[in-house]
Amino acid sequence: MPKPLRADKRELRLAPIEVGTPTVDIFFDEHRVWSTRLPKPHPRTGVRRIPWPPAMVPHLHGDSTVTIRKSATGEEIASQDVRFGGPGRVEITDPRGRWLAIDKWNRFGPSFDGDSSGVQDRMLASAALVAEQLGNLGYPIYIVGGTLLGAMRSGNLLPHDGDIDFAFLCPKSDPQDVILVSFELERQLLSLGYTVVRHSHTHLEIVFFSNDGGTDYYIDIFTGYYSTDGLYNQPFALRGKLAKSELLPTKDLEVGGVALPAPAVPEAWLEFAYGPNWRIPDPSFQWKVPHATQRRFENSYGVFNRQRVFWEKTWQKVDKRTPSEEGEFDDVDRFLRLLPERAFVVDLGCGDGRHAERIAAAGHHVLGVDYSFEALRVARQTQPENVEYRFLNLNDRHGLWLFALEMISQGRQPYFFARNLLHVMPQLGRSDLFAMLRCLLNTETFLYATFDASPVPRIPPNPLTWTFRPALFTVEAWRWKLGTTVLGERQRTTPFGQRTNLTALVWL
Repeated sequence: MPKPLRADKRELRLAPIEVGTPTVDIFFDEHRVWSTRLPKPHPRTGVRRIPWPPAMVPHLHGDSTVTIRKSATGEEIASQDVRFGGPGRVEITDPRGRWLAIDKWNRFGPSFDGDSSGVQDRMLASAALVAEQLGNLGYPIYIVGGTLLGAMRSGNLLPHDGDIDFAFLCPKSDPQDVILVSFELERQLLSLGYTVVRHSHTHLEIVFFSNDGGTDYYIDIFTGYYSTDGLYNQPFALRGKLAKSELLPTKDLEVGGVALPAPAVPEAWLEFAYGPNWRIPDPSFQWKVPHATQRRFENSYGVFNRQRVFWEKTWQKVDKRTPSEEGEFDDVDRFLRLLPERAFVVDLGCGDGRHAERIAAAGHHVLGVDYSFEALRVARQTQPENVEYRFLNLNDRHGLWLFALEMISQGRQPYFFARNLLHVMPQLGRSDLFAMLRCLLNTETFLYATFDASPVPRIPPNPLTWTFRPALFTVEAWRWKLGTTVLGERQRTTPFGQRTNLTALVWL
């Protein structure tokens, strides 16, 4: 008799079985790792073939009991012990031992499933405090997204969720006025002592940290408003008909035993966002944003968080600084030979700080900046004298200009070091960086940069596969009246193949 389920490192195969095409949860040793819609059966064999998400494949080593259950009811469809090869059991966990799950963006992240650290309690307590504080400041705030969905379905957080979602109703309708309200909200949150990351001109994230400096959890705050055509807008994804009376006045809903403000008619917001079948669990749900809506929101409010999640996930796997590879500091040593004595250096995209600290060891003062809190966590594990680390998002023009004004007001004239940074940045981010350099460089200072200039097969979510062509480098710098000098090139081995890596200067 054939096994109902087979799996290898490429795919999962479900033997013929009458289950329709439901959304299913896939478990490894009773840990939900992925949710997806079952594909239609093969017309001849009846077998359903489900390829693993690319993010999951590197974790498929060892043995596991793989189980498929219907998301809506929890009914088991199939279960089988599977050997993927290698010793031990399959463990899809982060360095803290937390089991990970594929989220709606097809990325791995911690979820509330099986969490025993108390993060849900900490998150709900923080959410209640934030809601109270912003309510006292006059912001009509209400839970949305997965938080509202969980509250209405079960009175708890969704087990496959990982954050708290709030929105507030902005009284303005013109995009420029909406932006000003969002910046005032950011100032209020900063004055309350929160760490705030700006994803766009209408989307804020409050970050909460664990004792070791890593990210513990976060709370999103979206801006809702009515445009002049009478439609409700909630960037990044939602635009359509929703009556103001269905949002305000807010009412309290219990979420995990904690009262949080919710829209006046929660069912109306959920149907507006998820459609009429919002009551049916679908952990595989993904936002499908109409192109016109996406263009409207991105053109008006920007996107400042591109690829930050990739780097957070990458550095989250690092518990401590790994040994340096042979030749890794060659770029630092070349850079040092160009510096005057006791220079002030800004290490852009400093990562774990090893290059910043080598520069400091040569007698210079170094400021390492990065937009990955997890990278900064690792960097701060060894922070010698003359080295400082701080968060800076090079894709956030407003934050970048505040940094530039700070340097100018302090009379600091930095030299810049950027090892393998430019090719992993989006073009708009590089443009803002070059604009800042135009203001901060003088006839003596410069940017020393290395970047990959030859293409490999591009994987859009993975910036390590991106390329910055030399001709484009020259053009983008020249738009800001900056000169460029290529000092040399070399071949370097990467997980994606051999790449040509350029060393160059950007100067005024």
